[in-house]
Amino acid sequence: MLSKSFTENVLQVNAKESDIKCALCKSDMAAASRAQDPFQDLCKEATCSVCLDYFKDPVTLDCGHNFCRACLTQTWEKPDNTQNSCPHCKEISSQKNFRTNQLLANFVEITKKLSLQIPQKAKGKENVCEKHQEPLHLFCRDDETLICVVCSRSNEHVNHRMIPLGTAAQKYKVLMGLRQDDLVKEREKILVYKTETEKEAQDLLKQTKAKTEKALEEITEMQQFLKKQEKHLRAHMKDLERQIARKRDEHLVLLSWELSSLESLIQEMKEKCQQPPAELLQDVRNLWQRCEARKEFRKPDVFPPELKWKIWDHGDIALFLEVTMKQVRDELISGLTLQKANVTLDPDTAHDHLILSEDRKSVTYENTSQNLPDKPKRFKKTSSVLGCDGFTSGRHFWEICVGEEEQWLAGVARKTMERNDLIVYGPEGGIWAIGKWGNTYRVTNNNQSVSLNSELKRVRHKAQFQNNLITKIKQFNLSIRCESNIFLYKNKDK
Repeated sequence: MLSKSFTENVLQVNAKESDIKCALCKSDMAAASRAQDPFQDLCKEATCSVCLDYFKDPVTLDCGHNFCRACLTQTWEKPDNTQNSCPHCKEISSQKNFRTNQLLANFVEITKKLSLQIPQKAKGKENVCEKHQEPLHLFCRDDETLICVVCSRSNEHVNHRMIPLGTAAQKYKVLMGLRQDDLVKEREKILVYKTETEKEAQDLLKQTKAKTEKALEEITEMQQFLKKQEKHLRAHMKDLERQIARKRDEHLVLLSWELSSLESLIQEMKEKCQQPPAELLQDVRNLWQRCEARKEFRKPDVFPPELKWKIWDHGDIALFLEVTMKQVRDELISGLTLQKANVTLDPDTAHDHLILSEDRKSVTYENTSQNLPDKPKRFKKTSSVLGCDGFTSGRHFWEICVGEEEQWLAGVARKTMERNDLIVYGPEGGIWAIGKWGNTYRVTNNNQSVSLNSELKRVRHKAQFQNNLITKIKQFNLSIRCESNIFLYKNKDK
């Protein structure tokens, strides 16, 4: 269908910030049509007057006008359509089955290929729509794309907000200018964060290297100590072996001489018994006296008690090492494994102004006291609560969320700490912790205030126990991590 049908309609466009109405009279459209190049006319001939797009599966009515099969079907299936007429000339059509206009379909495909091959206009001239070869004078705010006047009337942009090209460009210049300032600030923040991240990574790598080297030094020192003890033990064992061998050799020489003497006497007596009576009795007295003169053999004490005691001492050393090494292995396994503690609060210790959650993982303070049973473990004067389970060995950690509370204290305490009177906050009162009073953070080991960069929301605790296998003194170490600050506490207890 020819595009001259567009000139029969009057399009009114009133330019505003959010929409536009355009007025083109029939004579203006005709003049514009004459000014267009042949290819633009070719594109219009390949355009459906209903959808204003290239024909898709074109069909021809009896009146000679062409439409997309889908466009014609949708038009005739509308509820207000009483009779099937041509959308262009309104001529009644009796057709029900349409045959595809294959010649027009081929023409459309050729036009599409030509539109891809024709070069764009030189720089400095206005751009044109690829579909309709019309100037791109409008900007669709909904799709955020440039369109021509024909596009603005198509189904694709129905009820869309459109503004002139210049107005859209000015608006986006302002928006992009503001956004550019934000992006520059964001870039600066990222650069600062990148520098801080690199510095923090270097610090962490240095800490890791230092701590690893320290641990390896301790292991090397332990290995050297064990090597020295092994060398000393082997030397002592060699000395014992030499003493045993010397005593053995000395007594074996004596036993060999004794055996030789007995063998000689036994052989002489055998030979004597084989002689005739007269010859046997000759010099028998001398032989008999020598037999009677021999003393009965008694088992000699080859190895003295002192030597055996030294061997028994070695047995005690082996038993001692077996027990000690088992304790060392147990301590190392327990100490090298950092276990996350499952902290639950003990309701029998909670002050009557404290309310525990159902899972006993959190606590809140209430101004009114509760009617709670009197328990020996319950705090009477201080709003405090302890955990159910304690620790006596190994390494453990847990985290406490303190939120935005104005006053709190979090840490560890002795099981025997004061319950019936006011608490002394510090090691003397059996408490190692950090707390907040108003706007000040303090640690309980020296009651000194702590300077933090921001409001503290979370506190991480790590407790470690070490047993001295000789003195039986137990050492307790606690580290509390707040942001980048670490507070260390050490205590010895018998």
